[in-house]
Amino acid sequence: MINLQTVVSMPKTTKNITVPEPLVEQVIGQDEAVTIIRKAAQQRRHVLLIGDPGTGKSMLGLALAELLPKSELKDILALANPNDNNNPLIKETDAGKGREEAQRGALDGKKLMKNNNLLLFIVAIFTLIAPWWVRSHYAEIDGATVGAVMFTAFFLGGMLFLAAFAIMMSMGPRMMRGGGSVAPKVIVDNFGKKQAPFYDATGAHAGALLGDVLHDPFQSLLKGSELEVIEEKKGIKKADVNNIVDSKLREFQSKVRRKKERNYEAVFLPKSELIVMGETNGSVSPVEVLSSNRYDHDGEMIKLTTSENKELIVTPEHKVAIFDDEKIKYIEAWKIKEGDQVVTKSKDVIIDEQDIINTYSSRQQEQCRLFYLYKEIKNSNPSWGYKRIAKAMKQPIGKTRWWHAGKHIPVPIQTANWLKERGLLPIKLENPKLPLVAKVLGSTFGDGGIFENLNGIFLSSKEKYNVEEFGRDLEKIFNLEKESYSRIIEGGEYGNSYCYQNTNRNIIRFFKALGTPVGKKTTQKLNVPTWINLLEEAKNEFFNSFLGSEVGTPKIHISKKSLNTFDLAITGTASLYENRVNFLLGLKDYLEQKGVQTGKLIAKELKGSDRILFRLLFSTKFETLINFEQNCKLNYCKYKREKLSNTINEFRDEKLSRFNNLVEQGYGAEAAMNLLNLSPRALYQIQNSKHYTVKEPKAKYGET
Repeated sequence: MINLQTVVSMPKTTKNITVPEPLVEQVIGQDEAVTIIRKAAQQRRHVLLIGDPGTGKSMLGLALAELLPKSELKDILALANPNDNNNPLIKETDAGKGREEAQRGALDGKKLMKNNNLLLFIVAIFTLIAPWWVRSHYAEIDGATVGAVMFTAFFLGGMLFLAAFAIMMSMGPRMMRGGGSVAPKVIVDNFGKKQAPFYDATGAHAGALLGDVLHDPFQSLLKGSELEVIEEKKGIKKADVNNIVDSKLREFQSKVRRKKERNYEAVFLPKSELIVMGETNGSVSPVEVLSSNRYDHDGEMIKLTTSENKELIVTPEHKVAIFDDEKIKYIEAWKIKEGDQVVTKSKDVIIDEQDIINTYSSRQQEQCRLFYLYKEIKNSNPSWGYKRIAKAMKQPIGKTRWWHAGKHIPVPIQTANWLKERGLLPIKLENPKLPLVAKVLGSTFGDGGIFENLNGIFLSSKEKYNVEEFGRDLEKIFNLEKESYSRIIEGGEYGNSYCYQNTNRNIIRFFKALGTPVGKKTTQKLNVPTWINLLEEAKNEFFNSFLGSEVGTPKIHISKKSLNTFDLAITGTASLYENRVNFLLGLKDYLEQKGVQTGKLIAKELKGSDRILFRLLFSTKFETLINFEQNCKLNYCKYKREKLSNTINEFRDEKLSRFNNLVEQGYGAEAAMNLLNLSPRALYQIQNSKHYTVKEPKAKYGET
């Protein structure tokens, strides 16, 4: 319900406003409100919107902005006021002209400064030449002594002038600002906009004023409802909403805000304090909870029951996600009808049979749908023959005849059955093979992948040992016979490159469903699957495989004092800029958790190509090397592990030698550490570790 009042004319002061007993005499519905807004926009009138938070005032305000005539948009400029610096002059101009005027003002200021500097520069040159002319002139008239004295006087005066000249050069821009010749600033910029600007700040103001706008009032769950909470190292677990809110209110009781009405209590939570399963970007994934609150509700509730007998009890206004034309749409609970598909996903299922089917063409997916329809009709009517079932399905008799004989089952279902036999479908979070699956999956984001024609899954490496290890891991996951469906191809100009390939289509579809990149990775998005971050061991294996492919191991600089660049690089097209940055930021967070300090993220266009090189720099401190060696094991890359060991040992010996030399010269331990950029922990490692060896990863994985 929206309360509206049209203001015909604005009073000069608030004292002139008469407030009737009922502030608003008419309460109208949503449709009438839209009509009034449309009329007000056409007549460019003011509309006063009054109502409780969440009733839609901001939406009507936005609609009003959209309906305003587009031709009358204005830019607002602020210009320097020579009479009062605290009260700038305000100027209005046509939309899009503000930027041009600001740029012209900036150019005029630079031009003026350029002319002044040129004049001062000419005078400065004159002051350098003048002492020599004065010396020769006075030497001819009054003698060499007088000439020398005059030369000294003019020379010192010239030096003082040059000093003043340098100061004026540096102070010039500040003097410009103080003199009033300042480029105008654009306050309201409507460049390129097609509708009037709308700034929604009423909720923030109301919250600051009243202290009660802490949450969306339509997102409320009944006491006893359950949420899926994500805990580090433990994965997902179900928890009662009441218990969650109670615990957070107790934990942060000093920050709790209270309101007597309905026993309202609320608290803002620290960043990443509570993560639950929700919906983002059209899929079920972890989301952060910003605040916890509770209050008494005395009214109607709605219970939703799914086809799997799962229940959800909410207030009528609570918005629930449903599928509408394969897209997620939010509607209020009281509007949900029987047959609507509510968005749900089992808490521990990573991929199921439908995910495998979805990797095939739409034609194959349709065949699977018809096959399951046939099975459903057959189970409900055991006495029916294939002809009667075909008639009920409105399909050719030949289709159901083969299914009736147990032959020609759709290929996607055959793949799903093959995976089920190996305990990999549906694959759940508690599956003991998941870390090994994550290990293989991480390598496909680096030097591995799936061929574009889906003919094989592969891994390339300089060493044959690495690709053989990749093959053995696939055999463990899928219980394959040794070297089944596989081959190793030797390539490279000098025969120093190896590529393992496995052509089993069931394996390929499995990893495609999990999110393995298919074809050229430079032209497609790289997204870490959600489930990877739910299991600590899986996350370690995934990122260690990716690091094994892409990290560049450092060398000792020729000066022996530092390392050459220690970094990781990937490429992508310009359209994938945001995706690549987000992917590397996720890797950066992982490395920081492992104590590996990282630096800048650099993007550089490659000449003659539409691709961009993205580099994540690592710290070259000795302590970073130690943490990387201890926490990042570099899967499928034996030669990089050995190279890193050699670098660490050589760097350690060099640091130890320099430290001992500084101590012998009389430096204290702390001073020597500062000069060598060493932490106490790094110094301890250098003095007490004889030899570093980056161990070969030998993780143990269970089998089902």
